[in-house]
Amino acid sequence: MQYTLIKQINPQHAHISFEGLFKGKKVVWDTQFFTIQEFVKIENSVIKGKQIIDIQAAEANILKLTVALNIPKISEPEIQKMMIMIRQYKNLDIGRHQYG
Repeated sequence: MQYTLIKQINPQHAHISFEGLFKGKKVVWDTQFFTIQEFVKIENSVIKGKQIIDIQAAEANILKLTVALNIPKISEPEIQKMMIMIRQYKNLDIGRHQYG
């Protein structure tokens, strides 16, 4: 699966973009991808054992996506797995969703 690495901020945070579908329409996912540890630090919040998917509209075919997963670091395999998860998740909707 192809994606564009915009910036690897640190081993726990990457900014990437990739194409996919949202409610049957082709979109570009402008994605901030975090480990839970980094997300909690940046957001200054407490999330015990939860993982986050947050989707916000940006432009006509661009959606802002924030994903925070319970992984030790962000690398190529984790990026690929996250993209598969987003592409296969059938009930994605605007807003913040916690699971896990």
